[in-house]
Amino acid sequence: MRIDAIFTDLDAHTLDPARPRARKIGVLGSRIVGFDEELDGISADRVESLGGATVLPGFHDAHCHTAWFGLTLASVDVTALPGGLPDVYAALEQAAATTPGGEWINATGYAHRDYDGQYPDLARLDEITGDRPLFMRQTSGHAAIVNTEAMRRAGILADGFEEPVGGKVVRDAAGHPTGLLEETAQALVQDLIRPYSLDTLVEAIDLATAYYAKEGLTSFGECGIAYGWIGHSPIEISAYLRAREEGKLRARAQLMPQADGLHPIAANSADGFGIGLDAGLRTGLGDDLLSIGPVKFFMDGALSGETAALRENYAGKDHPGYLQDDAEVLRQQILDTYASGWSVAVHAIGDAAVDAAIENIVDAQNRYGRRAVPNRIEHAAMVHDEHLATLAEHGIVVTPQSAFADGIGDGMNRSLGPQRRRLLYRAKSFVDAGVLLAGSSDRPCADGNVLRGIEAFVTRATREGDVMGSAAECLSVDEAIAAYTVDAAVGSGQGADKGTLSRGKLADFVALETHPGNVAPEEISTIPIRATVLGGTYTHHLP
Repeated sequence: MRIDAIFTDLDAHTLDPARPRARKIGVLGSRIVGFDEELDGISADRVESLGGATVLPGFHDAHCHTAWFGLTLASVDVTALPGGLPDVYAALEQAAATTPGGEWINATGYAHRDYDGQYPDLARLDEITGDRPLFMRQTSGHAAIVNTEAMRRAGILADGFEEPVGGKVVRDAAGHPTGLLEETAQALVQDLIRPYSLDTLVEAIDLATAYYAKEGLTSFGECGIAYGWIGHSPIEISAYLRAREEGKLRARAQLMPQADGLHPIAANSADGFGIGLDAGLRTGLGDDLLSIGPVKFFMDGALSGETAALRENYAGKDHPGYLQDDAEVLRQQILDTYASGWSVAVHAIGDAAVDAAIENIVDAQNRYGRRAVPNRIEHAAMVHDEHLATLAEHGIVVTPQSAFADGIGDGMNRSLGPQRRRLLYRAKSFVDAGVLLAGSSDRPCADGNVLRGIEAFVTRATREGDVMGSAAECLSVDEAIAAYTVDAAVGSGQGADKGTLSRGKLADFVALETHPGNVAPEEISTIPIRATVLGGTYTHHLP
């Protein structure tokens, strides 16, 4: 018998209890056909030595924003500049010098917590940009900073302007806009830029997934496409199809449409099809490389900007954040969507939003049953103890982001105060309660490097030397690896095909210089990645 490839000289930690370790992996038609002695007497078109590397199942980021990340790689980067706001202004001045009059300046990576809680001065931004409209996205994605020209074009400065539902134009004490737009208010300006062309999106996917390959990523969930303030074009799926056809999609993508695009469908009444996308598109369509996942819903905002909906006020503040819409409206949308065949992935960060998300998902499952692709709570940043058993019982997946610890962990600790911070982005409590925790980054809202994410699950270390939330929520190295491999795959409804290195599963794996358990926890992120293999073919390989 002859197969496509045999990978040798490796130490595979398969995460499959039936065969925990292996020294050789055989591949035929993009899938694993055997290990070690099962390959005796079998020849292959390629024999690839991995030089003694540690091999793990390919990393899977269950919640990220890939096209958005690719677009940021071509934008002005103002992430944590060392000189503070003067460096931000200097970066924008440099961009303005090469941007024709009237054209857009796009910047990304601003986080007010990196600049002593300050936002850029609107007058200074106007002085720098002139008649060039500015859109500068905050790292969280839940707010943006714009100049006066952008607000003028968006109608924000017009008499009789009304703020959109679920968003806010932040104003100073005199009632004048400051240039800060929260949540859905961002779309007022974004809609002047979007939709991006397919050429632009294909290039972004190309840049992003090439980056992913160097980090060992073989699968990801593209969380919120096509619609709303998080999507980039109503035909964003076509960009992924083109990227695939042109060899520019270097990881397996599960595309999760944003709920804003769902609408009533004129189907036969006997079908019980309430709302959806045209042609009956729903969760489950696709193949191993490109598929349609759950619908992404927003219940609330973010803790970093204190727009997430809490049960009680933020520490030292007189407000508890807010939901993205009326609670009953959101509930009915989730029920109607689920009834129409979609699984749902509900963004819920504050505890009030998490309360509602759990109630709504449980109600939907009790009415219509469970789905092959599980329902999820995206972020699940504040989950009270009484919800842990409910999540486990009903098979609801959570996707907390460990990478937030470094970037915004200290600020979130302060926003919640000492009594509530223990609830912040829990991890060990989920694992111990039997709740499936799918590893994810929310990139570009946080660092998407998976090894850094694994390290952050283990240490929860913040930038100021604290821990995010509670040290009791730290995972073991093996638990953190499982989150980004087998649990992310199962949590995406794809556990039959990936997540472990097993016969019959896809030959997706990452080769590391050493196992993360062999180094100090704070050194996990420094482990070199020797190779990334997708379906038996290298997407990244060091010489």
